[in-house]
Amino acid sequence: MKKTMKKCLTLLLALSACGARSKPVLATTGMEPTLNLTLPDTITLPDKGRDTVYKCYVDKAYSMALAAALLDMDADTMQTQLAGRLSYDAQTGYIQYYTPTEELTPGDLSEFPTDAQLEQIVRERLKKGAPELADTSRIVFSSATYSATYETNVSSKTVDVTPEINGRMVYGKYHISVSFDKDGNVTALTQQYAPLKEGGTKTVRLADAKTVQARLDAHEFSANIAQQLTDCTITGFEQAYYMNAGFNAEGDYALYPFYVLHGQGTAADGSVQAFEVLVYAL
Repeated sequence: MKKTMKKCLTLLLALSACGARSKPVLATTGMEPTLNLTLPDTITLPDKGRDTVYKCYVDKAYSMALAAALLDMDADTMQTQLAGRLSYDAQTGYIQYYTPTEELTPGDLSEFPTDAQLEQIVRERLKKGAPELADTSRIVFSSATYSATYETNVSSKTVDVTPEINGRMVYGKYHISVSFDKDGNVTALTQQYAPLKEGGTKTVRLADAKTVQARLDAHEFSANIAQQLTDCTITGFEQAYYMNAGFNAEGDYALYPFYVLHGQGTAADGSVQAFEVLVYAL
């Protein structure tokens, strides 16, 4: 099965958390040592600025209600009818639901609801299950197909929902994916989302440009590159967050500030390739 993105997130990073540490541990691609990066003077980080680390918490009733809303059924019916296909992780509050592949009926992509229709469906259901996510989450689409053309023999179409914090992107385990068949029925749900704890925050000092440069020099970052690039330059940055996969040494503090550095470099064939680098911001 292949997946194609009509609109894609520009950064696909595999990140993991380590229970013995007080901050996330970035999983690298192996290409990071090939990147020699210098933070240009034209980029001004929030030196001596402050940001927030957030706590999350597990609330089974909340998670079940959200999943039921996305599946368009009530929580009791969901747990009864979908028994054996619906799983709940008591440690994280994450929920997984799937339909076996052999039960899916493929069709042409044109037979599926449009992106706009699916976005409307998902946002309306979010309003029922988690109103705070309905209007602020970022949404992108993908389709699963057995065809090389990506337009025929499509088994499902997926809506990927990423809630934002303070208007910023969140990477890591902080997203919801809902897959639909051509009739608009939900065929799969991946709910890797835990609500933020009210009042569960602490203020932290952000890393300044000197600290970030030291991390770049030490290759303490994760980059979304698959080949060696030369003449690399950093062209911009944005502030973001990363959600831990689970609990860590600080208890349920789980959502951390990060810098996303945007850049470009030259590939072996002479083409210019864009890349992004994720750097711990504390």
